[in-house]
Amino acid sequence: MQNFFRSYGWFIVPIITLIIFTPWVLNLFFLNGEVKTAANLGNKEWLAFWGSYLGGVATLTAVVLTLLQNQKVIKQNEKILNHQEKRARLAHMPFIDVLILNDKDKELHKTKLQPPNTFITLSPNDTLISSQLPKKYHVPIEQGTEEVKESHVTRLIATEINFIRLQITQKGPSLSSKTQLQLENEDLSPPFTLAPGESVILPVLFDSGWPEGNYKFIFSYEDIEGYKYEQFFSIQHRGAKGYSFTPVSNPELKS
Repeated sequence: MQNFFRSYGWFIVPIITLIIFTPWVLNLFFLNGEVKTAANLGNKEWLAFWGSYLGGVATLTAVVLTLLQNQKVIKQNEKILNHQEKRARLAHMPFIDVLILNDKDKELHKTKLQPPNTFITLSPNDTLISSQLPKKYHVPIEQGTEEVKESHVTRLIATEINFIRLQITQKGPSLSSKTQLQLENEDLSPPFTLAPGESVILPVLFDSGWPEGNYKFIFSYEDIEGYKYEQFFSIQHRGAKGYSFTPVSNPELKS
């Protein structure tokens, strides 16, 4: 009861005040005013009046309390439905995990990947998406050096190439569809679907001359209900000094 009055006191107190003061104001009006309407009214008529008045007040009070209680029940039901909808969505929400393959996979750049697995080459001139990495990158990746010709003299320098072996795995209980990797609003992969436990390999190569800096990669995808999500991770490209990797974020529901 205390919670009820705390919630609706702003409405109930004025109503009660109006109900109490209305008869008092009417009495003063008929007793002191120059009104002949009530001059010939007896006790019977006044009892009928006050009975109707109090009955109407009781009915109005019951209606108002019922409406307020129904409004409270509706809000509670909305909260329950929203909670149930959220739990149902979480039950089939995909979760994409991003890992960097370890040293035993150093020969990955020599293999031919089958789509949707693909090599992503970020070059100052263009972005290349291919199932096979061009051979000109093989030696720099293996030896960490590249040949530079200056005035007919060939010398080896530390390569500024970063070859990062990304593996994308669907960790959630449901598949993700229309999955795409993006960088600065540019699609780096064709759309693909990942079933629970399924993985794809999307190695990223930062070519020589690609500006150093922190790059935010975004995954966008949908679940089986059509809800859209985004996840992101970052790679700090440091040229010849290597790179650092920030793990992927939790899924974020997009409107």
